[in-house]
Amino acid sequence: MPSCYNRVVSKSALLFLVLSAVSAPAATPPITNPVNFVTDVYQRFVKAQSAHSDYTAPDDIYTARLKKLIRDDVKRAHGEVGCLDFDFWVNGQDWTITNLSVTTGPAGKDQWTVIAKFRNLGDADEIHFDFRRVEARWLLDDVHSMKDPRWTLSEILKCTP
Repeated sequence: MPSCYNRVVSKSALLFLVLSAVSAPAATPPITNPVNFVTDVYQRFVKAQSAHSDYTAPDDIYTARLKKLIRDDVKRAHGEVGCLDFDFWVNGQDWTITNLSVTTGPAGKDQWTVIAKFRNLGDADEIHFDFRRVEARWLLDDVHSMKDPRWTLSEILKCTP
């Protein structure tokens, strides 16, 4: 084949690879520090509220156990709202986050609790995030609201609508 044909094919292949990489959704980088991760998620919520837009936290951050509970809830809902009918990050459907404080709670070799305290729409809130180390990555294993009425994410996801 003529060498100009090879160059055209090579350039076309390169262009295809570049466009594929640009259009492919990026996976969330591995969580190496849960406190930093939770802080970043809340900062994105705050930024979204000031831009009058929505923010959805990444969905590839869960342990297999929590991921299954979420998937089962979505399946049970058949396209409707499932057992989880609010955004657990902000403990509601709407948010205006102020006075944010994210700190470390109990931590061990393979478990780490992160505590987020904030005001949402003026009301004080406290949410605890339980992370588990899976291989070299921290994954979210459960979430607990300390505000009445208290809730645990895994328990909400087990309900039968």
